[in-house]
Amino acid sequence: MNRENTVQLESRARLIVRARNLTKIYGPTRANDDVSLTVACGDVIGLVGGNGAGKSTLMRMLCGTTPPDSGTIDFGDEAQTDSAYDAGIAQQRGIRIVHQELSLCSNLSVAENFYLEAPEDAKAQPGWRAVYRERARVALDAVFPGHGIDVDAEAGQLPIGERQMVEIARTVAAPGVKLVILDEPTSSLGLERSRQLRAYIHAKAVEGLAFIFISHKLHEIVDVATRVVLMRNGKLEWAGLATDASVPVLVRLMGGEAAAALREASDEHQGATGEVCLRLTGGAAGGDTIELRRGQIVGLAGLEGSGQKEVLHQIFAAARRSATKVERIGAVSFVSGDRQREGVFPLWTVLSNISIGSLASGSPFRLVTNAGEREIASNAAERLRLDSTRLASGILDLSGGNQQKALMARALVSEAPIILLDDPTRGVDIAAKRDFYKLVAEVARSGRLVLWHSTEDLEFLECDQVLVFAGGRVARELNGAEISEQAIVDASFVQPSNAAATSPSARGGSVFGRRVVQLAPFISLAIVFAAMMLANPATGSVFGLDLLLGPALPLVLVALGQMFVVGGSEIDLGAGAFAGLVNVLSATLLFDSPALGFASLTAAMATYSALGWLIQARRIPAIVITLGASFIWMGVGHTLQPTPGGASPEWLSALFTWSVPGVPTSLVLIVVAGFAAWVLDRSPLGVSLRAFGNNPVAMARAGWSAPRYAALRYVVAAAFIVTAGLALTAINTASDVNSGSSYTLLGVAGVVIGGCSLMGGRISPAGVVAGSVTLALIGALLGTLNVSSDFNAAVQGALLVVILALRALVTRNGSEE
Repeated sequence: MNRENTVQLESRARLIVRARNLTKIYGPTRANDDVSLTVACGDVIGLVGGNGAGKSTLMRMLCGTTPPDSGTIDFGDEAQTDSAYDAGIAQQRGIRIVHQELSLCSNLSVAENFYLEAPEDAKAQPGWRAVYRERARVALDAVFPGHGIDVDAEAGQLPIGERQMVEIARTVAAPGVKLVILDEPTSSLGLERSRQLRAYIHAKAVEGLAFIFISHKLHEIVDVATRVVLMRNGKLEWAGLATDASVPVLVRLMGGEAAAALREASDEHQGATGEVCLRLTGGAAGGDTIELRRGQIVGLAGLEGSGQKEVLHQIFAAARRSATKVERIGAVSFVSGDRQREGVFPLWTVLSNISIGSLASGSPFRLVTNAGEREIASNAAERLRLDSTRLASGILDLSGGNQQKALMARALVSEAPIILLDDPTRGVDIAAKRDFYKLVAEVARSGRLVLWHSTEDLEFLECDQVLVFAGGRVARELNGAEISEQAIVDASFVQPSNAAATSPSARGGSVFGRRVVQLAPFISLAIVFAAMMLANPATGSVFGLDLLLGPALPLVLVALGQMFVVGGSEIDLGAGAFAGLVNVLSATLLFDSPALGFASLTAAMATYSALGWLIQARRIPAIVITLGASFIWMGVGHTLQPTPGGASPEWLSALFTWSVPGVPTSLVLIVVAGFAAWVLDRSPLGVSLRAFGNNPVAMARAGWSAPRYAALRYVVAAAFIVTAGLALTAINTASDVNSGSSYTLLGVAGVVIGGCSLMGGRISPAGVVAGSVTLALIGALLGTLNVSSDFNAAVQGALLVVILALRALVTRNGSEE
C-alpha cells in the first residue's frame, strides 16, 4: 500500500493517537508486521479482515494490554516514549475498548459494572451507587433507547445481547473518553439495536468522539465508517474512504474472488426426507406438534428474546417442568455463540477443545493420545480453514472467530444425529462463513438434523425450514421458497394469541428453593439454638448467650477474614495458624513490652498482606503460599512460646469482656464484626475485590492492578484474623499457638455454609456469621444432649454436606426450567 496515499486519507483534525510501525511476534507468527495507524477526533475507522488478520492484536497494543515488540504509540503532538505503557496509561489518554469477549463482571450489578469503568467518582459513603445508577440509565438510554435493562440487575443474569449493550454503553460513557474501540460490537445484537448503535456513533463522531469499529458484518462497516482499513496476514492491506468501499470490494480484498459469494446456490439441499428425530409439543410449539427430520436444516428466527434460544437449551437438556415437551431420538451436540460461558474449555488446547466432541461419546476408559485427538479433529478443522499449526496452542490464544471455528469443529466431529447451533458464526469472517454454510449442508445431507439460531436473518436463507418465534412460541413456519428476509421480519412481529409461559407452580417452586438455600445458614442456626433452648431454657438468658457465643467470636472473625480471601477465588490454609501466632504475640510481647508487641503485630500484618501481592505478582497458587506460610506462623509461635502460657493485657481483656446489664457482650461483638464486614463488602473497595474474584482478566484489561488489590484483600483478611487472635487472648487470658489450628477448616466451612462461592466473586457476611456461629454451637448442643464430643466433627460435616446438596439440587432444578 502506498504510504503517501494513506497519509492523504487521514483526517487533518486534532490527532488522538498515532501508532508507528507496530510489530508483534508470537513464536513463528507475526501477528502484526510494521503496522501504522492514525486516529483523529471524529474519525470512525472501519477495521476489517479475516480471523487471525491481526486486528485484535493491534487493538490490544493500542489499549496497552499487549506490549509491542517494536514500534511506538504517540498521543497528539506528544511522543510516547515510556516503555511501561499499559492499560492504565491508555485509559488516562482517553482510549477505551469493548472487547469481542465481554468484559463485564457477572456477579456485579449493571451499575456496579459502570463503577469499574470510572471508579474515580465513587466515595466510600452510603448512597455512592446512586451516581452509577444514574450514569448507567443515561448511557443506556442514549445508545439504546427503549432498552428495558434494570441497572440494579446482576449482569450475569442478563441475556448476552443485553450484556453487550451494557458494555458498549458503559464504555462510551466513561469520563474523558476520546477513542472507543468496538470489537464486533453487534455480534449479539438484533437489527434494531445494531441500527441504534450506528446512529449513536454517527452523532457522537460529529461531536469529536473517535471510533474504531471492527466487524465481519461488512454492510455495517460501509454504513458507519468514514474510513476503512483492511488487514491481512498481520499487515495493512488497504485503506480508503468509506465512499470508495463497498461490500463486494471489501470481500474481494479480504479473501479473493472465491470468498465473494456469501451463499452459493442451495440446489443441493434435499429437504426433509429422513426419519423424524425430534418432536416439540405444547409450550413453544403451541397447540400443535412440530416434527423435525434427519436431513433438515431448520432455522430458529424471531426478534431477540422471543424464545428461540430457550427452545435450543430445552432441546439440549429437557426440563421436567417446562411447558414445552421435547421428544428426541438420539444424542445432541451444542455450539454456543456465548464462548465464555457455554463454549470453550479455557485451560485446554485447541485440539482438546475439538476432540472432546467425539471422545465424550466413547468409552470412559479409552486411551486418549495426542495422535488420536489429531486424527479426530484435523479433518473438521481443515474444512473450516482452522490453521492446523495452531491446534497445539491454548484455545484462548486464538482470535474470537477462530475460537468459534473450534467449537463448530467440535460439533461436527461428534456422532450426534442432532446438532444445535446458537449463533455459531458470531465473530467469524466471511470466508469462514462460506465454508461453514457448505459444511452444514454436507452434515444435513449425511442424515443429521441441524437446528440453527442466528442473529443475522440472511443466514436463514441457508435453511430448508425456518420456525419464526414471537411471544415465546412459533408464530409461523416457512418452507423452501417461502423463506426470505422480509417474510422472517413480517412473521417476527406476529403475536400469538396465547404466549407460552412458564408454569407458575414451577416458577414459584424455584423461587422458594432459592430462598431456602439463601436462608439455610440462618435456618440451621435457628434449629441448633431452638434445640439448645428446649434442652436447657437457661441458654436464652443473657449469661447463657454470653457463655455460648464467647468461644464463637474468634471463629466468626477468622471466617470473615477467610471470606474475603475466598471472594478472590483463593483459600488461605494458614488462617488458623496466623490467628494462633497473633494469640502468642499478644500474650507475650504485647503484655511484656507494648511497643514491641504492637510493632510485632504490625509486622505480622504486613507480612500476611504481602502474601496477596506475592501470589499475584509471581503467579504462585495461593494454596501453596498459604500452606507454606502456615508452617512459618506455627514455627515462629513455637519459638516465642514453646508451651502454653502468657497473659492478656488488662486493656485487651477489657476490650473483649466489657459488660452492660441486659446485653450479651459476645453477641454485640459478633454483630459488630459482621456489620463491619458488610460495610466493607458494600464499599467501593469491596465491589472491586469481588470484581477481581469474578473476572480478573477484565479488571486487568480495564487498568486495575491485580497485585495491589490482592494485597488489599489480604490486608482486610489480616485485620479480621488479627482481631480473632486478640480475642483468643482476651477470652482465654493466655496463649497457645495451637489454639487456632482448627479454625482454618472450620472457617472455610463457615464460608461455604454462609453461601459464598469457592470459585470467587460472591460473599455473604451475614451468612458467614450465621454459619460460623452454628458450627461453634454444635459442640455445646451435643454436650447439652449428653452426646460425646467425638461426634462434633461428624455433625459439623453432615451439616455442610446437607447444605451443599440442597444448593446443588436447587441449582439443577433452576437450570432445568
